[in-house]
Amino acid sequence: MSLVRVFTPSTEGELLSVVAMLEARNVPCFVRNAGVGSLFPGALPIESLNVRAIMVPEERQAEALALIEDFQKAPLEGDESPTPGNERDGGA
Repeated sequence: MSLVRVFTPSTEGELLSVVAMLEARNVPCFVRNAGVGSLFPGALPIESLNVRAIMVPEERQAEALALIEDFQKAPLEGDESPTPGNERDGGA
């Protein structure tokens, strides 16, 4: 089974959220540098040392990318800013 990178999170929260979302949808995933990346965080990201990446089986890449794209487009919980065509002003 060949693994391919589908996402490189910029925060710990992103990492945890995307991994949880993939696992909830039964998409197997692996976090490259999961342990080592947190040992040497540093300001300068070095790909092989401290950059973490979410990897999935090559045959599930398209599914994982679609799920991640939907996840990134979803509004944040508690975000009160209206989206176009979905205003909640109560008057219209």
